[in-house]
Amino acid sequence: MVLTLRTLAPLLALLLLLTSGCDKENEDVSPLPDPPIYNKQVAFRIFTETDYSEARWQDSKVNLHLKLRRISTNLPKELIVMDTTFGWMPFQELPLKGAPMQLNKQLKEVHKEQDRLVLDVTKTVSINGYETVFRYEQTLDHSKQQETVEVKL
Repeated sequence: MVLTLRTLAPLLALLLLLTSGCDKENEDVSPLPDPPIYNKQVAFRIFTETDYSEARWQDSKVNLHLKLRRISTNLPKELIVMDTTFGWMPFQELPLKGAPMQLNKQLKEVHKEQDRLVLDVTKTVSINGYETVFRYEQTLDHSKQQETVEVKL
């Protein structure tokens, strides 16, 4: 019993179509989306970019207050997850960028769609007895499970 090329060709074509279809299914599989709830590690680097070692800064100091808030669309609407004050630090002892103070905070069960993480920074600067207050806020990045936040004095 000899099979001719005319008989074999349609079978080979059918076999080729069936096996190529299997590969196509594997290519269309999309990756699983990131889960909406995650744990976040935040490292705060606190430093100054200015060298205050000169004698004219001897009577100058800064008080730093950091507050990290979780603002949610669910209850509770706002939760303070970190509230830290660094007492009066003389300008001449402020850490430089090469050797910053570091504070680490782990946040559990952060929801990407319902929570917003906001850092409030308050710096009170006293230069020769005259005080000035600087305030700003910064929203943390949901796309990073580990984030470094720079706080410049």
